[in-house]
Amino acid sequence: MRVRAAVVALALLSIVAACGGSAATPSAAPASLAPAASFVAPTAAPALETPTPAPSLAPATSTTSYTVKKGDTLWGIAEKFHGSVSVAEYVKQLIAANPQLKDPNMLKIGEKLSIPKP
Repeated sequence: MRVRAAVVALALLSIVAACGGSAATPSAAPASLAPAASFVAPTAAPALETPTPAPSLAPATSTTSYTVKKGDTLWGIAEKFHGSVSVAEYVKQLIAANPQLKDPNMLKIGEKLSIPKP
């Protein structure tokens, strides 16, 4: 056992000597293992800006209510409210906005229609 301990001790001394240290001062670190002069932690990356969503180009979905009167037709109602959209196109919008209409050619007096903004 003593021989083995002596071999291990010699091996450790040769390792210390190879690293630039000495057996007399085992706590001194060799120059190659010395810590760097200073460590600078990386700074945080600048926060990315959240893009502002582009305004929607879809037509406004707000509607108003209209009560059908005697003599009203879908075409006549479209002529009153169509704005810059053609009357024929606005009739299609009226039909789409009023799925309760079973026959767009047969409006009932007192029936409520949703009038989309053109």
